[in-house]
Amino acid sequence: MFVASLLLCAQARAQTLVYSLSYSETQASSRARFANVSPFPGGRSEEQNIAMMRQTRKNEIHAVSAVDGKQSLLFSDEGMHLEIKAMAAISPTGKAYTAGVWRERRTTPTPGFYSDDGVYELTLDGSHHFRKIAAAQGNQPLPILNPQGTKAALEGYANEKFVVSIYSVPEWKLLATWDLAKLTQTHCPGCTPTSHGWMADGNRLYVELVVVGEEDDDSAKADHPGTYILSGDGADLGAIPPETGAFHVPGYFHPKFIERQFLGQLPDGRYLFQDYGVKQGKPAGQTEPFLVLSSPDGKLPKNFPLKFPVGGYLSPSGKYFAFIERRQTPDYRSELHLWVKNLESGEEKELLATPPPNPPSSPEPNVALFVLGWMN
Repeated sequence: MFVASLLLCAQARAQTLVYSLSYSETQASSRARFANVSPFPGGRSEEQNIAMMRQTRKNEIHAVSAVDGKQSLLFSDEGMHLEIKAMAAISPTGKAYTAGVWRERRTTPTPGFYSDDGVYELTLDGSHHFRKIAAAQGNQPLPILNPQGTKAALEGYANEKFVVSIYSVPEWKLLATWDLAKLTQTHCPGCTPTSHGWMADGNRLYVELVVVGEEDDDSAKADHPGTYILSGDGADLGAIPPETGAFHVPGYFHPKFIERQFLGQLPDGRYLFQDYGVKQGKPAGQTEPFLVLSSPDGKLPKNFPLKFPVGGYLSPSGKYFAFIERRQTPDYRSELHLWVKNLESGEEKELLATPPPNPPSSPEPNVALFVLGWMN
């Protein structure tokens, strides 16, 4: 019984979804919040000055169990000198990596309030612990962590080249740097990389190449878009065969103008794709989204209907897929709904929803929802 209980607890912990809520002021909510604050810098306290410098009221990182829906607050920058970004890379070991800005008052070299942009590691246990691990690099994208949380891939664009750097985590030691140009020149000169990530083993990566713009006959023969697999040092390991994950749903046809998207690999080796189908008899533009789960040899695929997703994250266990649905209200505003789909049963469960944006006259701040990933 003790061993069984441990296994059940481990399974529950492995299905913890992490999301963030970012609160931004409306004109009315900002006026109400600072109504009793002096309009003159010299009449405000240090904390009031820092609060007025923030771009958001607060940013929170939450966890929700895909098993029972239980939620918990992991980190909040409310009232802190550190203001974090809403998007973060989540490690299964309970860390988050995000851009942020630290603000404080200094007396030297010139008295005043100073801001320090950087990349921060947050501890997701409610302790509010954090540490700066690097200086900010402009619009540097977030690192992509492997399922084990031991390596990170960081993409950059310099001199018209896509450069990928691989780091060990948590030391952030550079392991390898390579250019994707060789891959595109070899397989698809007219393509651009649209997404990349880690395979289930945590050592190989995938890159999706998509044709950009119109092709003539010669370029079409040379271009072979698709999902390519690379080693950690950038070695070309070949492509996922085009027939793998092909869309076949009774009563539907696949529109020619849409290509499926690779979403990741399950621990058992199966691939997960997102694709679109059109019900027989309907116009080709009336597409419906599906998840396609396929073995590497393309045999015995499973197809699940899906609500129109905004992004999506496959759990490290391979059991769940989390996504956001953007739903239009009767007054033509958008509200966000967070869903998790069970890839074994096909069942969907709504975990939470955020209200649509408020008008400028609203006394309440706006709330934005983002899916960050999964944590053990």
